[in-house]
Amino acid sequence: MSKFAITMADYNRVHQIVHGVIKDEGTVERGCTFFAIVGSYLLNKHFGIAATAIGGGFALCVEEGPKCIFYGKDDDGKFTWGDDGFHMWVQTEEHIVDFMAPIYREAFAVAQPDIEIPRKMFQKRQIDESASLDELSIAGDFIAFPDPDLSEQLIDRFLSRPTNTDLLHVCEAWFGSRRGKQKPTMSMGSNDGIVRHLTLPPTIARGSW
Repeated sequence: MSKFAITMADYNRVHQIVHGVIKDEGTVERGCTFFAIVGSYLLNKHFGIAATAIGGGFALCVEEGPKCIFYGKDDDGKFTWGDDGFHMWVQTEEHIVDFMAPIYREAFAVAQPDIEIPRKMFQKRQIDESASLDELSIAGDFIAFPDPDLSEQLIDRFLSRPTNTDLLHVCEAWFGSRRGKQKPTMSMGSNDGIVRHLTLPPTIARGSW
């Protein structure tokens, strides 16, 4: 089994495209659903990798101590998740991939300002997942709690909004050919006649969890 599903260069390409398309649409660091759904779509179509966007709870140790980040919510001391507190990632037969990982720093800047989370890619083999939250001790240790019902709900909600599907197609057009050189800019028109010029953001992964 390969350590990674795709190369770091390909990972960064997907991350930058998605980031570049939605960075002016709202709060990017809360855009895990968009990163996951577009990422899974591109893996299926351009890499021939069967991939699905999965929602649920997620935790990652980012610094020994241990210091961890949690996507979910605290329910009377118990770690839970739901549509008001969740994360979404990409799951393949062997790997868990989170194309949002290079901006974990921004996502947790308010909740955990004492940690400067490094910009790394998240591609981990499922067999390397920790067995429980208590086992998260070394940077890179992780655990995911996939929720099929929540996943279906999030995907249906995403696809029900025409703007989201339009932006998905913009991402695919900007991605272009997997073998082709990545264009640093992209123009996107809207129904009101306004043309926006998109640029790839500088945030990329420089290492892996």
